[in-house]
Amino acid sequence: MITIKKELERCKKEGLSGVIGTIISTKGSTYQKTGAKCFVSEDRKITGLLSGGCVEADIVEHAVKVLETGKPAVLHYDFYGEEDIVWGLGVGCNGKMNIFLQPYLPKKQPERTEVIDQYFSQSLQKQLHAVTIVNAKDENLQGKMWILDPLQSNDDSLITVSEIAHDYQDRKNNLKNEMVYLGGEKELYVYYESLSPPPHLKIFGAGPDAIPLVKMAKSLKWIVTVLDHRPTHCNENNFPDADFIQVYPKGSVPDVSFNENTYVIIMTHNFLHDQEILESIIHSNAAYIGLLGPKKRTAQLIESSQTLKAHPSIQQIHSPIGLDIGAKTPEEIAFSILAEIMTVYRGGTGKKLSELAAMAYS
Repeated sequence: MITIKKELERCKKEGLSGVIGTIISTKGSTYQKTGAKCFVSEDRKITGLLSGGCVEADIVEHAVKVLETGKPAVLHYDFYGEEDIVWGLGVGCNGKMNIFLQPYLPKKQPERTEVIDQYFSQSLQKQLHAVTIVNAKDENLQGKMWILDPLQSNDDSLITVSEIAHDYQDRKNNLKNEMVYLGGEKELYVYYESLSPPPHLKIFGAGPDAIPLVKMAKSLKWIVTVLDHRPTHCNENNFPDADFIQVYPKGSVPDVSFNENTYVIIMTHNFLHDQEILESIIHSNAAYIGLLGPKKRTAQLIESSQTLKAHPSIQQIHSPIGLDIGAKTPEEIAFSILAEIMTVYRGGTGKKLSELAAMAYS
């Protein structure tokens, strides 16, 4: 999501339009599932994949037509049997998928553009529901989109089409990504989407051991921020995959926002600086705070700080950081750290699945 968000920002800055492609339904075996997105810019740059690269060229051509008309469209791909060979696509999977092409026109459709921008910004911060009309008898309704906060009880009042408002109310508590035919006089096809933000990993310390950590976190499609006071270490050359890089003045603690979706790793390798950072963020509502280093070092760090040793949340600090998987190399240690964070994020136990299975049947 964040890569598409950045591409939208680039297009707005350069005065370009584009088209968002979303898989709204699938059947059988497909490379991506419902909810996957891509963005085709006016200069034909494509961000994100909806297949293994086999239908993207075709999507681009259809996107050009959507830009010309300013109207959304639905693409149907059927890869069962040998039809894909006839198409010249050679997908190699047996399935079907429908893709909704949604125009992104900042100049011509500012109101709809604002809703799309809201979608990509807020979905990185909190859980959201999105409701989009992908087809209707009235062409003016096609592409109409609502962004809803499922935790706000009165948010459904934002939906101005009564048939959709009533249907959403029935589905709200168990909403899943799917296209639904509501029919009626308007002949409505509606795409419902439930979004949860990816973890935002904030790493204090831009040493060599942070490099594999960032690479692996990005392979999980997490958002990553790297923070350090050394510009020689904290830069795009060392961390090309990082979403955000923040260099702060030496001897200070950066002003950083945290929420329940923030996962913090402190690994500056400087005792006093680690202590200052931990003192600064121990009051936050971050979902996870991990401190690199042996248990003895962490105990000294806490005991020598009046702020830390008296704080009720200090026992929730993860240190030594990571799971016991026998990690030795920087890459293995990074894997161990992310594995522990994953257990917090997804609610796992960290146990072997074979052990859990044995317990279930004992």
